Amino acid sequence: MDVTSLVITVAIVGLVLYKQFRGQFVGGRRDVTLPFVVIGIGVLTLAQARPEVTAAGVALLAAELVLAAGLGVLRGYAFRLGTRDGWAYRSGSAALLVAWVLTIGVRVGAGVLGGAVGAGLLLSTSSALVFGGSLLVQSLVLRRRVAAAGLPVRPDEARRARAAA
Repeated sequence: MDVTSLVITVAIVGLVLYKQFRGQFVGGRRDVTLPFVVIGIGVLTLAQARPEVTAAGVALLAAELVLAAGLGVLRGYAFRLGTRDGWAYRSGSAALLVAWVLTIGVRVGAGVLGGAVGAGLLLSTSSALVFGGSLLVQSLVLRRRVAAAGLPVRPDEARRARAAA
């Protein structure tokens, strides 16, 4: 992974972690938009890098995607849910921290294993793709929890402004 990709990935992960542990209202498009943007960055990064694709590399990447999705489910359930000002509100928890540590551990482990089986470039350039997919799963699980609990979701600022007009 080049320095630019590493800095961008660390910045996005840092921003996401900050927002998740600070707490915020649930809903809006950003919860689903950000994962798709990160997935898009991941696809572009892979396309530009053109890593050598081997059976071992694809198998390792597939296993990492499955683990990352599972950890996205775990993180989706690890949020504390409640209401604030009458709207669904989420905040971080110790379980969420553990799930993030596991997520980062899986990423590091996949990178190390990828290097050992000759798929280092494939695994290092897929970071954003894996992270975005995991965030998407997390967001969908969280939205399902909120809906199942019957908590009201705060509309986006733009939708509220249109509704008021």
